[in-house]
Amino acid sequence: MSGGVYVHFPYCTHRCTYCDFTLQTPKRVPGRRYADLVLAELDLRAPSFPGPATSLYVGGGTPSLWEVAELGRVLDALRDRLGLVDGAEVTVEANPDQVDDAWVAAVQRVGVNRVSLGVQALHDPLLAALTRRHRVDGALRAIERLRAAFASFSVDFMFGLPGQTAASWREDLDRVVALDAPHLSVYGLTVEPRTLLARDVRRGAVTVPADDTQAEMLLAAREVLTAAGYEHYEISNYARPGHRAAHNSSYWDWRPYLGLGAGAHGFDGAARWQNLGRVKRYGEALAAGRLPEAEREVLDPATASFERLMTGLRRLDLGVDLDADWPRYADAVAREAAAGRLVVDGTRIRLSDDGFRLMDTVLVALMPGLTAG
Repeated sequence: MSGGVYVHFPYCTHRCTYCDFTLQTPKRVPGRRYADLVLAELDLRAPSFPGPATSLYVGGGTPSLWEVAELGRVLDALRDRLGLVDGAEVTVEANPDQVDDAWVAAVQRVGVNRVSLGVQALHDPLLAALTRRHRVDGALRAIERLRAAFASFSVDFMFGLPGQTAASWREDLDRVVALDAPHLSVYGLTVEPRTLLARDVRRGAVTVPADDTQAEMLLAAREVLTAAGYEHYEISNYARPGHRAAHNSSYWDWRPYLGLGAGAHGFDGAARWQNLGRVKRYGEALAAGRLPEAEREVLDPATASFERLMTGLRRLDLGVDLDADWPRYADAVAREAAAGRLVVDGTRIRLSDDGFRLMDTVLVALMPGLTAG
């Protein structure tokens, strides 16, 4: 079964305080050299990819720092080697401060038809607290450029930020609605242990909203955005009709995808892998003719079953059809349905309107199914 292709671009101008992604911050991004490495990995992986690709997605890091000629070289090679279904979604992530008219025109020429824009907040003090380089006025200009050029684009926002209140989040939501972006991703900030933000929280230099405030923010997003006509089709994603993210939906539907690049993850339907994160080690493995993997896990049946359940429950519209796995989870599903957290239709289950904010609780309740059956 074919699937999407993800290319990881591991470079940024700087590391934001909350970020624990696989990335590097050199003074000069080695864009051509990195494109050569990705193409070398493609040579190793292409023979086993069934094709054609159903979507292409370039994430990071900050892919809008990649010279568009090199990005285009990689996209052309992917199309040539793997094929691409007609009308496929081709997405590139971008920061607002790189989205000028020249960049927009250039990425369109190399076949990009969708951009995912990392705005995160619409208050300058909140952006400063995250050490984001752009400010609100720059984000708004970038959104207008995308609106003029692309039939579909996405904008990322975060809640639970240092200094953010439930009231200021509602103000942001009203501004988000006014932007009328076709697709919105809305994430709660996670304070990852090895980040600068975690250090500041431990020292008491920074305070993030309490858990109950963040729960209120999550519910406010659903309330405001669905009232404005957005479909809440996945835990963190909202879309106007016809603008759901095709590539990301493949993850939630537990479909295989090819991951390329330093730090990239991939899944072939039977095993998951993660590539080496440091570009130097990634390149050394490729030079030796080896797949540049840091780890690979072949999924046993119980783990595969639970992963499929975990990703499928994120789809609030469809949920997941347990099908042959039904006996493994039936008793726990019945208890969660009785508690009002799951909706059951035959062997298909989905989170209820109450359960969507308690997904972790539901998964813990279902975990006995990991070893049952």
